[in-house]
Amino acid sequence: MVYTEYHSLNVKDGKYSDTSDNENDFDNIKNKFRSEEEGLLEPTIVPPAKLKRKSKRLYWADCARIFSMLSIIFLHASGYGCERSLRKIKDPTWYIVCWLNCLSRFSVPMFVLLSGTFILDPSKNFTFKKLFGQNIFRLMTAYLFWATVNALINIFIYKKNKFGDFFRLVFVGEEYLWFIYMIVGCYIISPILRKFSDDVPLARYFLVLCIFWGSFIPTLKNTFSAFNMKGAQKTLNAWTGRWHYHFTLEFVGYFVAGYHIVKHVTIKKPVVRMIIYILGIADVILYSYLTYFLEKGRRGKYSKEFRDTYSLTVAFYTIVLFIFFKHEIGRINFSEKAIKIITKLSSLTFGVYLSHMIIKTMLLKYSNITQTVFLGYKYRGIIGVPVFWFVNTVLSFGVSYLLSITPILKNYVI
Repeated sequence: MVYTEYHSLNVKDGKYSDTSDNENDFDNIKNKFRSEEEGLLEPTIVPPAKLKRKSKRLYWADCARIFSMLSIIFLHASGYGCERSLRKIKDPTWYIVCWLNCLSRFSVPMFVLLSGTFILDPSKNFTFKKLFGQNIFRLMTAYLFWATVNALINIFIYKKNKFGDFFRLVFVGEEYLWFIYMIVGCYIISPILRKFSDDVPLARYFLVLCIFWGSFIPTLKNTFSAFNMKGAQKTLNAWTGRWHYHFTLEFVGYFVAGYHIVKHVTIKKPVVRMIIYILGIADVILYSYLTYFLEKGRRGKYSKEFRDTYSLTVAFYTIVLFIFFKHEIGRINFSEKAIKIITKLSSLTFGVYLSHMIIKTMLLKYSNITQTVFLGYKYRGIIGVPVFWFVNTVLSFGVSYLLSITPILKNYVI
């Protein structure tokens, strides 16, 4: 499992566990008690205060992680195939499903923000042995397991490939496993990013470059394409092609922004935060409407110009949600029971991500449960998509939970 500390947190693939500022003291105490049990030392009475571990866990981050995972499942339940099917059968609720899909577009970028939050703290010890031997190794064992499972399913259950395709299928992986490759890429360059993550001017300069090249320019291209402005699109493509610029594109901006917002951005005035939230709501309404407008005009052709993960509209929406979780959810004083539930659900989210697409495909292929049918009963997409999402969510968390209590697998595949 990927392991990184943030302040007083231990993090495995973005899963957080409590530690204390006196972690070494606590470990020494545990070792001492172990030696006493084995008769190596005389029994020592240790005051309870020394055994108390001070928790600085960011429970709002756990909540953001859970909420994002639920949204990813909904994103895939209401995706391109679903919209196409609803429009094919002339379901009048297709546009509501389209809007709901737009609302869930923050989910993958939010995971990257959370990953950066816990990997880029320069105050924590760093070694390449730890980076590759623990963090990246743990991600790759999970990838190999799930890529193998998907390959075997494609060969022996779906009959889509021959056994000779096995190694190619494992090497490439199913489409949704791109997330692991992307996160590994961020981890590979994290030693460099850590060097300036606490240098506020330099970090913000880097983020400005990410916003301009990684979000603004692609969104401008998409705008020209969406509204058939071929001349402007051709000119912009020629201009950007001259630069050969790739340094701050796509998800690296989210990765750096996560730590920067948590550590260096605090919006104390409620009025300012409220304005930001209103702008975020306006943003998601705008790009949802633009998406609906384009799809309606294209007679069913799928539009992602304004709802892709790198677009400026989705980036702004995601950052606003991240700020909301930090400032508003972070103010909640959770009960001990709520903390246990939140912690457990958060620990299962990686396994849920890795298993939910397999479950989705099997539901569509072998069960009588789809976005338009439930055990023989037909219904509109506006009802069917949430039902399908709920069934997939329950089964995915169930699979993840079973893996979490299975020896060996719990340490290497989720």
